[in-house]
Amino acid sequence: MLRLLESFSFVISLAIVAGVLIGGFPAYGNEIATLALIIAMTLSISNIPFKVKAKEIKHVFVAFLLNYGLLSAFIIFLGYLMHDYFEGFIVMAAAPPAIAIVPLSSILKGDRRHSLFSVIFLYIGAIFMMPLIIYFFLAKEVNSVLLVKNVILLILFPMLLSRIIYGKIEERRSRIITNFCFFLLVFSVIGKNRQFIFEEVSLLLFLSIAMASRTIGIGLIVKSIASKMGIERSKIVNYTLFSSFKNEGLVMIISSSLFSYETALPAVIALIFEMIWICCMESKII
Repeated sequence: MLRLLESFSFVISLAIVAGVLIGGFPAYGNEIATLALIIAMTLSISNIPFKVKAKEIKHVFVAFLLNYGLLSAFIIFLGYLMHDYFEGFIVMAAAPPAIAIVPLSSILKGDRRHSLFSVIFLYIGAIFMMPLIIYFFLAKEVNSVLLVKNVILLILFPMLLSRIIYGKIEERRSRIITNFCFFLLVFSVIGKNRQFIFEEVSLLLFLSIAMASRTIGIGLIVKSIASKMGIERSKIVNYTLFSSFKNEGLVMIISSSLFSYETALPAVIALIFEMIWICCMESKII
């Protein structure tokens, strides 16, 4: 049972199914989801040392280009194609990579050290990148004070808090608690968006195609190019992850708090395809 609780894919899949069937929390869903994300973010990085060696900088920079360059640019392009959800796509483009990249790189036999350093660098960068990107594209629509408050609360605060508890929580226990927090977050947001999932079937199809292209399509392209370049397999795993994963939990919370629950729908669909992509990579189907 504990093995299942340690599996990010299993817990998130369960949350998606439960959210669709039950409909989320009857009250205080946003508050519960926000608190769950803060705890999850804090615990996820609580065992990561914030030290980057000079020789790692090159690989960290590649991860930055893949996540904030290639992936973010493609997401913004999709936002212009599906303008009804433009705000949600911009928040997604502005978000850092998924924290889950760190344990996933270990599971998929990637370079865990590289993923650790890259995640640290990208989250520090996200403190500045996220408000800049959102404000650049949505200056007339976004409450800048609320945006800065969200970045401080959901990124900076967990990073500072993680230093206080650094190394004090056993990694396995931390993973289970983190997965439970993500369960609460996804369950809440999926439940709030359930009516859009059932009512907008045609739109859901287009979103699914877009998110499959964003996640699996981009991931496959990067994986193929890296393989042809003769890059070592462990780095290929990492580059594939950084080019296909965003922190959808963070996107859901910020989208719904700055705009509406409906704008979080692209992140919900993206999360589903990220789970599919994880399963494909883990089972080596693709």
